[in-house]
Amino acid sequence: MSIDRAVPVKRSRIWILAVLASVVASAAWAADRSRYANERYAYLIDIPPGFSEVVESGNGDGGVSTSADGKATLSVWGSYIANGSFADEIAWRIQQDKADGWRIAYDKRMAKAASWSGTKGDRVFYQRSSVGCDGAAIYFNLEYDRKDLKAYDAIVGKLVKSLKSAC
Repeated sequence: MSIDRAVPVKRSRIWILAVLASVVASAAWAADRSRYANERYAYLIDIPPGFSEVVESGNGDGGVSTSADGKATLSVWGSYIANGSFADEIAWRIQQDKADGWRIAYDKRMAKAASWSGTKGDRVFYQRSSVGCDGAAIYFNLEYDRKDLKAYDAIVGKLVKSLKSAC
Protein backbone atom coordinates (compact mmCIF):
# COMPACT_ATOMS: atom_id res chain seq x y z
CA MET A 1 0.00 0.00 0.00
CA SER A 2 1.44 3.40 -0.91
CA ILE A 3 1.88 6.20 1.59
CA ASP A 4 -0.77 8.29 -0.18
CA ARG A 5 -3.40 5.55 0.26
CA ALA A 6 -2.37 4.60 3.80
CA VAL A 7 -3.14 7.95 5.40
CA PRO A 8 -5.93 9.74 3.50
CA VAL A 9 -8.33 9.93 6.45
CA LYS A 10 -5.72 11.34 8.82
CA ARG A 11 -4.44 13.80 6.20
CA SER A 12 -7.99 14.86 5.28
CA ARG A 13 -8.86 15.66 8.88
CA ILE A 14 -5.63 17.59 9.37
CA TRP A 15 -6.17 19.42 6.09
CA ILE A 16 -9.74 20.39 7.02
CA LEU A 17 -8.54 21.73 10.38
CA ALA A 18 -5.77 23.71 8.71
CA VAL A 19 -8.15 25.23 6.18
CA LEU A 20 -10.63 26.14 8.92
CA ALA A 21 -7.85 27.75 10.96
CA SER A 22 -6.79 29.63 7.85
CA VAL A 23 -10.31 30.98 7.31
CA VAL A 24 -10.66 32.09 10.93
CA ALA A 25 -7.28 33.80 10.88
CA SER A 26 -7.90 35.51 7.52
CA ALA A 27 -9.40 38.58 9.18
CA ALA A 28 -5.99 39.35 10.67
CA TRP A 29 -4.15 39.19 7.34
CA ALA A 30 -3.67 42.23 5.17
CA ALA A 31 -6.23 42.58 2.41
CA ASP A 32 -3.53 42.53 -0.28
CA ARG A 33 -2.01 39.25 0.90
CA SER A 34 -3.14 35.89 -0.38
CA ARG A 35 -2.46 32.39 0.87
CA TYR A 36 -1.56 29.30 -1.12
CA ALA A 37 -2.75 25.95 0.24
CA ASN A 38 -1.33 22.75 -1.20
CA GLU A 39 -3.56 19.72 -0.76
CA ARG A 40 -1.12 17.04 -1.95
CA TYR A 41 1.55 17.82 0.67
CA ALA A 42 -0.75 19.60 3.17
CA TYR A 43 1.06 22.92 3.57
CA LEU A 44 0.19 26.62 3.54
CA ILE A 45 2.19 29.76 2.75
CA ASP A 46 1.34 33.45 2.42
CA ILE A 47 2.02 35.00 -0.98
CA PRO A 48 3.63 38.45 -0.72
CA PRO A 49 1.63 41.52 -1.79
CA GLY A 50 2.22 42.31 -5.44
CA PHE A 51 3.01 38.70 -6.38
CA SER A 52 0.81 36.69 -8.70
CA GLU A 53 -1.30 33.77 -7.59
CA VAL A 54 0.66 30.52 -7.54
CA VAL A 55 0.53 28.74 -10.87
CA GLU A 56 0.44 25.14 -9.73
CA SER A 57 2.53 22.44 -11.39
CA GLY A 58 0.88 19.54 -13.18
CA ASN A 59 1.77 17.06 -10.44
CA GLY A 60 0.25 19.21 -7.67
CA ASP A 61 3.38 19.48 -5.51
CA GLY A 62 3.45 23.29 -5.56
CA GLY A 63 4.01 26.05 -8.04
CA VAL A 64 5.44 29.45 -8.90
CA SER A 65 4.45 33.05 -8.19
CA THR A 66 6.15 36.13 -9.66
CA SER A 67 6.50 39.72 -8.56
CA ALA A 68 4.58 42.41 -10.45
CA ASP A 69 7.79 43.57 -12.17
CA GLY A 70 8.74 39.99 -13.08
CA LYS A 71 12.15 40.27 -11.41
CA ALA A 72 11.44 38.01 -8.42
CA THR A 73 10.19 34.44 -8.35
CA LEU A 74 8.69 32.55 -5.43
CA SER A 75 8.66 28.78 -5.86
CA VAL A 76 6.83 26.57 -3.35
CA TRP A 77 6.71 22.77 -3.27
CA GLY A 78 6.61 19.61 -1.25
CA SER A 79 8.43 16.35 -1.82
CA TYR A 80 9.04 13.09 -0.06
CA ILE A 81 12.43 12.84 1.60
CA ALA A 82 14.50 10.64 -0.71
CA ASN A 83 17.99 11.01 0.74
CA GLY A 84 17.74 9.36 4.17
CA SER A 85 16.82 11.77 6.94
CA PHE A 86 15.63 15.38 6.75
CA ALA A 87 19.19 16.48 7.59
CA ASP A 88 20.58 14.32 4.77
CA GLU A 89 18.03 15.77 2.35
CA ILE A 90 18.97 19.35 3.24
CA ALA A 91 22.70 18.60 2.93
CA TRP A 92 22.05 17.12 -0.52
CA ARG A 93 19.98 20.11 -1.66
CA ILE A 94 22.61 22.62 -0.49
CA GLN A 95 25.27 20.63 -2.31
CA GLN A 96 23.10 20.75 -5.46
CA ASP A 97 22.83 24.54 -5.17
CA LYS A 98 26.62 24.79 -4.90
CA ALA A 99 27.02 22.51 -7.92
CA ASP A 100 24.66 24.85 -9.82
CA GLY A 101 27.06 27.74 -9.16
CA TRP A 102 25.42 29.38 -6.16
CA ARG A 103 27.78 30.73 -3.48
CA ILE A 104 26.10 29.86 -0.17
CA ALA A 105 26.41 32.76 2.27
CA TYR A 106 23.94 31.65 4.96
CA ASP A 107 23.19 28.14 6.21
CA LYS A 108 21.15 27.38 9.33
CA ARG A 109 20.00 23.82 9.97
CA MET A 110 17.76 22.65 12.80
CA ALA A 111 16.10 19.30 13.51
CA LYS A 112 12.82 20.16 11.75
CA ALA A 113 13.67 23.19 9.61
CA ALA A 114 16.52 24.66 7.59
CA SER A 115 17.26 27.91 5.79
CA TRP A 116 20.03 28.78 3.37
CA SER A 117 20.79 31.64 1.05
CA GLY A 118 23.26 32.38 -1.69
CA THR A 119 24.28 34.50 -4.62
CA LYS A 120 25.17 33.93 -8.24
CA GLY A 121 26.09 36.97 -10.28
CA ASP A 122 23.45 39.64 -9.67
CA ARG A 123 20.91 37.18 -8.24
CA VAL A 124 20.13 36.20 -4.64
CA PHE A 125 18.07 33.30 -3.37
CA TYR A 126 16.70 32.35 0.02
CA GLN A 127 15.36 28.86 0.58
CA ARG A 128 13.47 27.46 3.55
CA SER A 129 12.44 23.90 4.28
CA SER A 130 10.46 22.30 7.07
CA VAL A 131 9.48 18.77 7.90
CA GLY A 132 6.07 18.07 6.40
CA CYS A 133 3.52 15.29 6.70
CA ASP A 134 4.05 11.58 6.15
CA GLY A 135 7.77 11.59 5.35
CA ALA A 136 7.71 14.73 3.23
CA ALA A 137 9.44 18.10 3.40
CA ILE A 138 7.98 21.45 2.35
CA TYR A 139 9.95 24.26 0.71
CA PHE A 140 9.95 27.76 -0.62
CA ASN A 141 12.63 29.47 -2.68
CA LEU A 142 12.61 33.21 -3.29
CA GLU A 143 14.98 34.46 -6.01
CA TYR A 144 15.47 38.15 -6.78
CA ASP A 145 17.97 40.81 -7.93
CA ARG A 146 20.82 41.61 -5.53
CA LYS A 147 19.97 45.33 -5.74
CA ASP A 148 16.61 44.53 -4.08
CA LEU A 149 18.17 42.73 -1.09
CA LYS A 150 16.93 45.18 1.57
CA ALA A 151 13.42 45.28 0.15
CA TYR A 152 13.15 41.48 0.23
CA ASP A 153 14.56 41.01 3.77
CA ALA A 154 11.16 41.73 5.36
CA ILE A 155 9.37 39.54 2.80
CA VAL A 156 11.69 36.62 3.55
CA GLY A 157 10.93 36.90 7.28
CA LYS A 158 7.19 36.84 6.64
CA LEU A 159 7.49 33.87 4.27
CA VAL A 160 9.48 31.90 6.87
CA LYS A 161 6.78 32.52 9.48
CA SER A 162 3.95 31.67 7.12
CA LEU A 163 5.23 28.34 5.72
CA LYS A 164 3.21 25.81 7.72
CA SER A 165 2.61 22.11 7.51
CA ALA A 166 -0.87 20.86 8.41
CA CYS A 167 0.66 18.10 10.57
